[in-house]
Amino acid sequence: MATQSSADPLLQADDLKRQGNDAFRKGDIQSAVEGYTAALQSIPMNGGTGSSGKSNTKMMESTLFSNRAMCHLKIAETKGSSTNNSNDMRQSLKDCIEDCNSALDRLDLVGSDSSSSSNNNLRGKVLYRRAKALVTTSQTNIHSTDDDKEENLNAAAKDLLQLLSFDASNKEAAALLRAVRTLHGNMGGGLGRSRISRALDLLRGRMTNDNNNAIASRDGDKDMDNLTCLRVLQGSLAEESSSYADEIGRRGGVPLLLQIARRGIVSQSDSKKQQQQHQSDIDSCRTASIHILSACCSHDSFILKYAGRDSLPPSVLAQIVEEEASSSSNNSKEGSVDISVAAMALLIRLIVHWDNREATRYFASKIKEDGTVEDNVVVRAIDVPEVDASSVCRVAIAAFLWGSNGNATTTTTTTTTIGDSRAPRAALDLLSAWTASDLEALDAASDACYAPSSSSSSSSASGSSGKKQSYHKLRPEETRNMKPRQVAAHRKREHEYKLNTMKRALQHIHTFCSEETGGLDAMLTCAAKTDDHRLRRELGLQIGRLVSVIEESDDVKKLVSKALGCSNWKIGHEDDNDAGATPLSTLTIEELDEEKDDDNSVGNEDELLVKMKRGQLTASLLLGKSDVGAWALKHGWSDENGVDELKQLIFSNDSRAMSIASELVSAASSVEKSRPLLATLVQEGTLEDLLIHPNADVRSGAASCAAKIGLASKALSEDDGEVMALFDIAIELLFEEDEGINEGDGKSNSKQKGLEISKSLPRSVSSESTSMDRGIEVMTYIVSKTFVKEKIVAGYKPEGSPPDRKSALQRLVEIGCAPNSGDAQMAFGLAGIFNHLAVSMETLRKEAFIGKEITKEQYDQLQALGKTEEEKDIEAKKDAKEEDTPAAVRERIRKLANTNVPRAMVKLLEGSASDSTQEKLFEGMGRMASEQSVRGIMIQQGCLTTCLQLDKGEKPNEAEQKILRQARSCIAKLLVTTNPSILTVSQRSGSIGPLLKLVKDNDATDLMHFEALLSLTNLAGFSDETKNRVVAQKGIPTLSYAMFSEHEMVRQAATEALLNMIPHPTMIEYLKKEDNLKVWVAFALDYEANFACARAAVGCLAMAVPDPEFADALVACPKFGEMVRTLLECGQLELMHRVFAVVASLIEHGGKCREAVISTGTGSFCKAYLESYHDEKKVKEFNFTPAERGSLAATLSLAKEIVKLLS
Repeated sequence: MATQSSADPLLQADDLKRQGNDAFRKGDIQSAVEGYTAALQSIPMNGGTGSSGKSNTKMMESTLFSNRAMCHLKIAETKGSSTNNSNDMRQSLKDCIEDCNSALDRLDLVGSDSSSSSNNNLRGKVLYRRAKALVTTSQTNIHSTDDDKEENLNAAAKDLLQLLSFDASNKEAAALLRAVRTLHGNMGGGLGRSRISRALDLLRGRMTNDNNNAIASRDGDKDMDNLTCLRVLQGSLAEESSSYADEIGRRGGVPLLLQIARRGIVSQSDSKKQQQQHQSDIDSCRTASIHILSACCSHDSFILKYAGRDSLPPSVLAQIVEEEASSSSNNSKEGSVDISVAAMALLIRLIVHWDNREATRYFASKIKEDGTVEDNVVVRAIDVPEVDASSVCRVAIAAFLWGSNGNATTTTTTTTTIGDSRAPRAALDLLSAWTASDLEALDAASDACYAPSSSSSSSSASGSSGKKQSYHKLRPEETRNMKPRQVAAHRKREHEYKLNTMKRALQHIHTFCSEETGGLDAMLTCAAKTDDHRLRRELGLQIGRLVSVIEESDDVKKLVSKALGCSNWKIGHEDDNDAGATPLSTLTIEELDEEKDDDNSVGNEDELLVKMKRGQLTASLLLGKSDVGAWALKHGWSDENGVDELKQLIFSNDSRAMSIASELVSAASSVEKSRPLLATLVQEGTLEDLLIHPNADVRSGAASCAAKIGLASKALSEDDGEVMALFDIAIELLFEEDEGINEGDGKSNSKQKGLEISKSLPRSVSSESTSMDRGIEVMTYIVSKTFVKEKIVAGYKPEGSPPDRKSALQRLVEIGCAPNSGDAQMAFGLAGIFNHLAVSMETLRKEAFIGKEITKEQYDQLQALGKTEEEKDIEAKKDAKEEDTPAAVRERIRKLANTNVPRAMVKLLEGSASDSTQEKLFEGMGRMASEQSVRGIMIQQGCLTTCLQLDKGEKPNEAEQKILRQARSCIAKLLVTTNPSILTVSQRSGSIGPLLKLVKDNDATDLMHFEALLSLTNLAGFSDETKNRVVAQKGIPTLSYAMFSEHEMVRQAATEALLNMIPHPTMIEYLKKEDNLKVWVAFALDYEANFACARAAVGCLAMAVPDPEFADALVACPKFGEMVRTLLECGQLELMHRVFAVVASLIEHGGKCREAVISTGTGSFCKAYLESYHDEKKVKEFNFTPAERGSLAATLSLAKEIVKLLS
């Protein structure tokens, strides 16, 4: 009855709607309005029950509002013919628009609950009617301003564009849109001009000193200054960039804005002094004009129509950057970095546009089912000229030299930073886009250009038009709809395009880096002269990336030989892979004399600059092309004089030169072929100059080198003091970003401790990093030491630290919780540190043997066979020293949780896109979750939610599957003992799916399966809500499958999980099936082999037997009698208790259930059982435990009840 009652208002409204429809067809518009109004009034507020009922109500309301809007539109058209009724007409149009708004609001609430076709059909009608009303309003309302009229036209255009997006064949909408554009275009003078038109006219008049053109604007526009006019254009683009960008282009905005960008807007009446005073405003206008052009160029259609090479020549942008850089270097004025950066951003837009047009052209042709490509597809304006190499090179070189000039200008009292690092950094971005060598890099550049900007200041420049389509990528649904030959043909075409892209990138790299162009030399000069160590590393990485694209090492040598000062790039070919290299000895940091002999200092600054550039190039080669880097260090640098010049950089007392040397030794220590070349530096103690330098940038690279070489040679494992020296250095580096270091101090407790360092370490790729990154890098090498772990969690601070300084662990957590920490270079190192702190080396060793044919214990035994007793004693002492007990690990985990390490791991995961970092973090979370006492804290700090939110798509690759497995395992560990009541509904429900997937994962370990099943048992027993979720996720078949695992504990956990699904109807139905019931009875009988599984199986039967249909199925099972007799006589009180409960319930059902029990002889057994154990004195002779005495009492009670029921 309730359903019928709730449906009555809709039935009444539908009847009134039909009456309104009939009136409309007869031409009685006023009666139709009254009918639709009555229908709306008949629908109660919040009408309808359930999602379906509410959806139907909203659809009905939307339809009624749409119909009434049509009536108002008809009335307006009728009254429009008479001027006396103009007020009535305007009111009707207003009513029409309001009803359309109401209709659309209801449709938005319907969402996806209704049919998309019916929804779109109604939405299209409403949008068209509102657009028509808006156009009519703009044409007939004589009292509205020109801004009001344009606002109405723009709103109408938006409605029509939205309509055509899902109904492209709507001819009426297309015709009305053409009319809107015509009206918009005709607004060319007086009151008809748009705000964009007025702003452009004002700017054009002031550029040409045409007062008539400037004064032709409305009175309110006269007070707008030049920058305000440009802000109007920027604001318009931010509101609706596509249509407004087209208007800017249509009204001649490109040449005007380009002219402003070149020379600004200067009044001829201003004196030279006034122009200098207004220079800041002029530069702001120039920057804004380029931003506007950049925003417009985020739309391909704009570039194709208005910004071709003739209209927006890249050479002009290059000239702008060169002029600004030249002004700065000549000190004629301070060149504007903002103008140059904006010009380079615009160049990047043009480059990415060309790349996208090339992709469009290459992938436009469709592939037929037989794998052939259609050749009749024409792409409009496909021959877009590429941005010329000359302009790109000129811009980049000017920016790099600008940066070096600015940072190199120093005096005794101050440092003049004329060209800050923004210009060279923008040039690096430009170079990355221009030399993109693979499809992924092109996509990244495109996304960076076309994605919406997050800041308001740059939103207008970004265009905010979203990511561009990757034409070369097939979506999963496209792949499914293609034939195998089509997919193969697409892959082939994609490969060909990739080869072409690589070829073009190589051409660009060779052009830029050639001696004739001078691009490589400009980058090296900037790196050598800049005081910004981050910029130096970014430049070094970019050079490394450029050379890494070149496949042949000999080609790289030819390209860089002159920059290295190498007269013959073939030198070193006969070298036998460093066979005769001097082995590394140890490096000791002891009590050092701070006064160094200055005899080796290089006095000539020009000579030092050359050495710095060669050192920077060698470091970059080691990063990007390690074999060439090793060759450069040994042979190429100054014709086999590289190591000597490296020493000169170290002894130069120039912080920039020593920073380059520090980066070089850090990179060289990561490359196997170049490590032996550091032998002389180690033997002579040269690295000590870097390790004790007060500049953290210099010290960090040397510390990284020391850690790599020391651990590779196992020297650090012999002396705790050496490890502590590096540990203190690492901690100091962690705080460099916040506190800085007094350059003149040079005192550090860590700099005066002994440190033994020797040979090699496996290759690890370095990257741009700060001192903080380097501190984390060093810490990752030493955190495997047990005593280091204990010091970290104990809140260790180096001796002499400020009282208010945080401990090492607190600082690591602070870094991990910082915004965007997951994207930082240090994220993987932090993940590794947190992971190591939560595990012992013994556990790591055991894990290393998982899946191997030999266990860790067997391996240790084999190793011991080849050792003498003395060696065994030494090994035993070493193991005792490094012993890390389970209790110590648990205590560390508790301290980690209390220091918010789980929250730091969550923050790192939120921003990380690296599979390796994510794997480490989830692994670390799992290790921490093994400690029961911290699981609640971890859930509070977001670990469970983060694991549940992990999504790797429909078809994750092998690495992604491993990450998912780690995350699901962490969920399982967290929920094994956690009370489900403290979880949110979404956490409880959301955990069940991942846990079931982990149970089904054949690559997961038995421990993972076991923990997942325990957590499912915990959740399933909580409420009907969780049981329903397990059923909805097809959990019963999954758990049933796990009952047949080879591992006994997994079988037991699966059985207990299903036990907790009772009394869910689906579980009862599952048990009633004959084959399934046989399995459960068999499990109950197998108590001798697997007692725990048998106990859970009998318990499940006892809980299900109150259901009459299941009881009938159970007694019909062939093994029923055997099961009852066997379990009654088994002597296991827990099993007897459960089978007594089964029997008692069956007897209460009566009928054939009672007869089946009687046939098993249960009654006689119960009488005998009572006679044997009714005497308490006799029971005491058996020495039962308290638990067993409780079970005995329960069985005796049930036996009495059964005897009574059968009597």
